[in-house]
Amino acid sequence: MADIMEYQMFIDGNWTPGSSGEFMEVINPANREVVARVPRGNKDDVDKALASARNAFESGVWSEKSVDERAEVLMNAAMLAVASKDRLAWLESLTSGATIRRTTTVDAAEVSASLLLAALIAKELPRVEHTFFSPPWVAPMHSYWKREPIGVCAGITPWNFPLILAIFKIAPALVMGNSLVIKPASITPVTTLELAKLLSDAGVPPGVFNVITGPGSSAGNYMAQHPEVDKIAFTGSTEVGRQVAHMAADGIKRVTLELGGKSPIIVLDDADMEVAANMCLLAFLFHSGQVCESGTRLFVPRNMQDELVERMIAKIKKMVIGDQMDMETDLGPIANEDQLRTIMNYVQIGKDEGAQLAYGGNRLTNGIYEKGFFFEPTIFVNCNNQMTQVREEIFGPVQCVIPYDDEEEAIAMANDSVYGLGGGVCSTNANRAQRVASKLRTGTVWINNWHVLRPDAPFGGYKQSGYGRECCYHSLLAYSEVKHVCQDLTPDGTEKLLNLLIGSNK
Repeated sequence: MADIMEYQMFIDGNWTPGSSGEFMEVINPANREVVARVPRGNKDDVDKALASARNAFESGVWSEKSVDERAEVLMNAAMLAVASKDRLAWLESLTSGATIRRTTTVDAAEVSASLLLAALIAKELPRVEHTFFSPPWVAPMHSYWKREPIGVCAGITPWNFPLILAIFKIAPALVMGNSLVIKPASITPVTTLELAKLLSDAGVPPGVFNVITGPGSSAGNYMAQHPEVDKIAFTGSTEVGRQVAHMAADGIKRVTLELGGKSPIIVLDDADMEVAANMCLLAFLFHSGQVCESGTRLFVPRNMQDELVERMIAKIKKMVIGDQMDMETDLGPIANEDQLRTIMNYVQIGKDEGAQLAYGGNRLTNGIYEKGFFFEPTIFVNCNNQMTQVREEIFGPVQCVIPYDDEEEAIAMANDSVYGLGGGVCSTNANRAQRVASKLRTGTVWINNWHVLRPDAPFGGYKQSGYGRECCYHSLLAYSEVKHVCQDLTPDGTEKLLNLLIGSNK
């Protein structure tokens, strides 16, 4: 057993022990071994971190730097992220259960890409915009507007993609001049703490970026309601997101919510069956299904269901399920025991409600699986769109196949959901696929692919999948306020306005 890594919180540019002196254990979900310990933060720690962020913001040490200066620091951080990619990938896999093959090629690379792109977009955003029209009754005046940072931002991230979902908040918040306090999920805090060192080394001043660790039910909720917080960015379940929105409402805080999903795939009758099988497997098995935009409602023409499912099962049987730290592994463990129980419960619900189990449905327990949280890919067929496991987010490797008879029926069922995060269309006809995509009420639609989240394209949801967008210039705008400045260019303009609008200066 390797040495257990010890971490502290990062507050005001320093590694800081928790006020309570208590720790939380971080485990490897493949074997339950403790790999790290982090402080169990409480309200006192939140107060310290937010006070540090507020002081840094008000001092102007970061907020008053030029966009070019802030962008340069983020570009420095991007280069440090490239140099640290192997360690970041290793820690991400070790603690989240993600395969090392994926974190090495995708997650770690996304850190540097997001930092670099945020810097480049910020440099291209208009610094000041001027108006070219004045109402005829207004004296000559000059109006312009500019973007300013919001202030102190709070980020709350989940356990499934700790690195990517943290950097999606960090990069736009910092480049726009805000201070940020981020609270990662209790079970996967390590890589976010590593990012603190990276950003500090890149030149982010003390207090501008802080990381606190602790339970969401205490530290996270307290932060969401805290009067020093001006904006909250939350990624997680719709249920918790609803609570965050309520907690933010009293303070009229700016809020970005990226929440749950139950994304539909519509396989059209002209689809290439091999492409469809690959797309559908990718949609629900990536990261063992622990992805908010997973494609877990598969709508397929009734006469194509059997062939498509047979192709999918044949491919599943060739997949390697096991140690996420092995480059040959295709699917790693479920991230924690609670989530494993949730998946098992939904599978039983599916059976009880009459869905036909075509493959899987079992926890893997023997041999290398004995100590870990492993669950085999599972496919239900002949489902209907009203079944519980079809309506509710499972967050695991479970696919529900729903046969349909015509295209309009498929579109109607796809949109019949409280969620609207992702969706997809499989077809060999590009125009037809685009037409169907335009009818899906989701924030992202993939055609013949899935899970392509680009830092240069917006990501977010419709309906109860949240509001606001991450990535691209949309996220930068969400971390800024717009100030309009109007200046009279004449000596008597205000007098004329007074006479016209109020009439008390005759």
